[in-house]
This record gives sequence, structure tokens and C-alpha cells, in this order.
Amino acid sequence: MNLIGLKRGSPLSIRLKLVALLLFCGHGAQTANAQATYLNQAGVKSLIEVYELAKENATDLAIAKYRWDSAVAERDIARGRNFPQVSLFGDWSENKFRYEEGPMSLLPSQEYPGERYGLQLRTPILNIRSFREYERTSFIADQVEIELSVVKSRLLSDVAQAYLSVLLTTEDLDQVKAEQVALEEQFAEAEALHQRRLLAITDLLETQTRLDAVKADVVLVAGKRSIALERLSQLLGVRGISPLSVESDIQLVNNLISIEHAEERAVSQDPAIAAALEAVRAAEKGVSREKGTWWPEIDFVYSAQYSDVGFDNLTSPPRSTESVSISMRYPLFEGGAGAARLKKAWADFYRAKEELEAAKRSAVGRARSAWVGMEAARERVAAENQALETSDTSLDAARKAVKAGTAKVTDVLVALAQRTRAKRNLSEARYQFAMRWLELGLATGQDPDALANSLSFSLAMR
Repeated sequence: MNLIGLKRGSPLSIRLKLVALLLFCGHGAQTANAQATYLNQAGVKSLIEVYELAKENATDLAIAKYRWDSAVAERDIARGRNFPQVSLFGDWSENKFRYEEGPMSLLPSQEYPGERYGLQLRTPILNIRSFREYERTSFIADQVEIELSVVKSRLLSDVAQAYLSVLLTTEDLDQVKAEQVALEEQFAEAEALHQRRLLAITDLLETQTRLDAVKADVVLVAGKRSIALERLSQLLGVRGISPLSVESDIQLVNNLISIEHAEERAVSQDPAIAAALEAVRAAEKGVSREKGTWWPEIDFVYSAQYSDVGFDNLTSPPRSTESVSISMRYPLFEGGAGAARLKKAWADFYRAKEELEAAKRSAVGRARSAWVGMEAARERVAAENQALETSDTSLDAARKAVKAGTAKVTDVLVALAQRTRAKRNLSEARYQFAMRWLELGLATGQDPDALANSLSFSLAMR
């Protein structure tokens, strides 16, 4: 396992970090309780809380659950056709009987009640089509259940992307505002120096121009943050939710040792591939079902009846009858419908096989892309950390040089802009790394709930 730590904010005490890491590794149940102490503020949520809220309100997940309920019901319906079917029937009638004009018209008319009721039991002895249909719907139910996991994975990816986007734009806004404050101080110093004729008007105007540009950046970044919050609200179905701020190292565990290992895990564990495989099995049973229509359908039938009327509800002495029979049906001619159904079943089977192959290629592509992206982001984090240290040094040197009279104010402005850009780039790299780590876990079939809990803990660890 590779334990990857990304520095976040000011350093924390070693004791606090060790306690948090022990809670993460050995006391997963206490993790939620530990996080809860930071989540009592109204509207402030950790990633795991946001994800749980999304699962409650996400329409895509609700639709997937109803699709699964429907598929299970279809499977149970198909299974029921292979069991004995018992039905009751009954007729209660008031009958009037009279002859029309003719030799019998002199006979008196009759009015009498009639009863006919009974029971019939029909159970299949041989019904290949019905049994294959039950097998087909069973595979479909399994497929839809697996697709539920696929929807959960996509939901977590969308939620995490939106959540991290809010965090990133929030940090961007803080950093741009910090540069604005520094520039305002710089402008005040420049103005004071200009009044004492120690600074050229051009330097003062350059400072003013940079300050105005940063103020515009503040408005722009604030707008991006509002858009990110809106996206998060759409996923959650509620408004007023803010992510929990990140103020510590991000500790993420990667159990994959190479890109080939990631590819292998994706092929064997990706739920999208498993769902596509169930679809192939279901389509294969669809072919067997249509072939089964060329077998005779044989049923055992038992019926019992009591009646005091006969044919055409004519009066008859009360009687009870019982019968046992073997019923057989065999199609001889359907106008080509049987051959057409079989052709469609074969087409569905070959389509399902192609979709399985496409799912495998897609899973491999996602896993490899996530691995490459994660490694690139990790390297970028190291580079951006170095860039930030360099920009801090450059800013400090520029300020000292201006005070010593060996540099211009514009050198400080450039150094300030470089430091802000370095901070923003570092934040982007860190969140990009976290997102690629999550995508790699999802692509290799890891449990979305466990991934959400691990990432949430890493982001919320104090």
C-alpha cells in the first residue's frame, strides 16, 4: 500500500495527527462521531454527509431503485407461471324461459334461479418457454441490481466533483482576497511615497491598475463559487449547504501497485462489466425461450363443479362433476411470427455481447486514465509546492529590494501575482489528485460508500 500525504494549510501538532490516523485505521465506527463535532454548524457538511444527503434525494438513484423493484416483480411474475394455478369460478343467475310462436308455444313459461360454481387447478408439466422466461428475468433482475451500484458510483463521482469544486473556488476566493488586501497595503505605501516625491506616478498608477484587476478577479471567482454551489445544490435537492473547510494533510491510501494492476482490477471488479455480463446471460436465455416455443406445452388440469343448470342455462337436476385431464398445445402456424421472435432474440444477444466488450474497454480506459491522472497530479503537487516556496522567497526579496531602492514597485506586484497563482495552482493540484484517487477507486470496483467515507475523513481530519 502507498500512503500518500498532501500538505494542507498550516502544520498541525503531531499528537493530533496520530490520534486522527488511529481513528481512521482502527475505529471506523468512531470516525463519523469524531467528524460530527465539526458538523454541528448549520449548513456545513462533510463529504460523507453530503453524499448521504444526495443518496436520499437523487432522482437518478430513486429511478434505479424503482427499476430494480420492477425487475424483481417481473421475475416473480415469470416464476409464478411455473407453479400450479388455482382458480374459483361461479355464476348465480335469474333465468326466464319461454317458447316462441310454434307448436311448443302453448307450453308454460318458466322462471327459475341457477347456480354454477367450482374450482380448477392447472399446473404445467412441460413448458420450456415459461421456464426460460423465468431464467431470463432472473438475470435481468441481477443486472438491474448491479446497475444500482453503477448509479451510486456515478452519483459519488458527481457529488465529489461538485464538492471539491466548491472547496477549490472558495480557496481561490480567499487567496484573491488576500492578494487584494496586500495590494491595498502596497497602494497605501506607494501613495505615501508618491506624496513625498519618493515614487514615480507611473509606479503608483501601475499599483492602482493591478489593484483594480484583482478586484475584478474577486468578482469573477465569487461568481464561479456561486455556480459551483448551485451545481452542488442541484445534486442534493436542497440549498444552503456549504462544504467543511480543509485545514490539514490529506491522507489517501492507494492499494494498487501499478497501472496493470489497476487494469486487472477494473476488468474483474467493475460493476458496469458485471451488469453487461448479466445482460448477455439474459439475452442468451431469451434465445432459449424462443426456441422453447417449438416444444409442446403440456398441463395437468383438475376441475370440480356444482351446477343446477345445463347448456344455455336450461334447468337441470343439481349435479356435481369432477374431471382430470392432460392438456397439450403445440403451435403449427403463426404467420412467421415465431421465426421473427427468434431473429430478434439473436439480435439482442449479439448486441449484449458487443455492449459487454464496450463495457470492458471503457472500464480499462477509465482505470488507466485515472491512474495516469493520479500520478500526474501527485507530481504536480510536488512541483506546485516548490513553486509556492519560490514565489514566497521572491516576494520577500522584492519587498526588501524596494525598501532598499534597488527594485521597482512593479517587481512587488509581479511577485504578489505569482504567489497568488502558485497558491491557486497548488489547491487545484491537490483537489485534482483527490478526484483522480476517487475515480481510480470507482473504476476498479471499490465500494462507493467506503470510498466516500475515506475521502471525507481525509478532507475533514483536523
